[in-house]
Amino acid sequence: MRGNIVLIIKRQLAWLSVIFALQTPALAQTWPQRPIHLFVSQGAGGGQDSISRYITDKLTGILGQPIIIENRPGAGGIIGTQAAARATPDGYNFAVTSSATMASNPHLVKNLPYDPRADFIPVAMISKPGFLISANPDVPIRSLPELIAYEKASPGRLTVAVDGNRNASGLTAGFLNKAAGINIRLVPYSTPSQGLQDTITGNVNLFISPPGVHLSHIAAGKLRPIAVSGMARESALPDVPSIGETLPGFRIIGWLMISAPKGTPQEPIARMNAAMDRVLKDPAVIAWMQNFGSPSSGAAGSQEELSAFVREEIALWGKMISDVGLEAQ
Repeated sequence: MRGNIVLIIKRQLAWLSVIFALQTPALAQTWPQRPIHLFVSQGAGGGQDSISRYITDKLTGILGQPIIIENRPGAGGIIGTQAAARATPDGYNFAVTSSATMASNPHLVKNLPYDPRADFIPVAMISKPGFLISANPDVPIRSLPELIAYEKASPGRLTVAVDGNRNASGLTAGFLNKAAGINIRLVPYSTPSQGLQDTITGNVNLFISPPGVHLSHIAAGKLRPIAVSGMARESALPDVPSIGETLPGFRIIGWLMISAPKGTPQEPIARMNAAMDRVLKDPAVIAWMQNFGSPSSGAAGSQEELSAFVREEIALWGKMISDVGLEAQ
């Protein structure tokens, strides 16, 4: 009798272990159970914010929970990025990080209140566009070689609207001056829209910003595209050469990536990466992002690839900033 009871108990324990084993994967897939917060270090309506809202709308459909955009603009992206670094790493806080906040700020800002590599885990690449140089149509240049020749013939004659000498477009212009041996005068604006309008009206000659800002004005004949700063030509502007085609080795990209605060569990990171991979490969998303001027990266990327990319970008921006003679302030 006692032997039968022991046998029954063993069988029950065995069944319980099987049931537990079957349920464990299901239990592990409970994330997300509540809304997710995404920190964006730019104000509502900007390019980064627009892309983030479009992407999160798609992610909500996949993950089954709303994603709340936390706009924290200011101080060159420092405010929002610092807030994300300090957010609870529970899988419900993520951030849109960028070349500015993660790669150039470490070389431009003394006592940066976050460490791009120590405080964040890279989750998914969003986009890696270059910056576009456009000209007012009245300026007699149609290509980068013509721009360089025109500027060398009258040094300091050309002006370019930038979002600050130490921000992305200003650094692109400064590095172009250095690489080409020219002296285009930088005219800083507090907002890109002001610089754009002054270029259209002819108060300045050139404008540099992410491609999406230019596209409708190029189509309307108000701007003439000259060159892009990325690794290759932009898919939205296939006939516009890259700067590297004239100046080999020149490469500046304004990338966007989803990151998570250090300590975030691996399951939310893996599931967010998989969801982003689906979004980035969606033909409708690819078309929208191309038309917006910030093409989909095509794949979210592995954590190892993204970590290596961030490391390389920090080194690349550091060299560029050093070459143009800027120091941390």
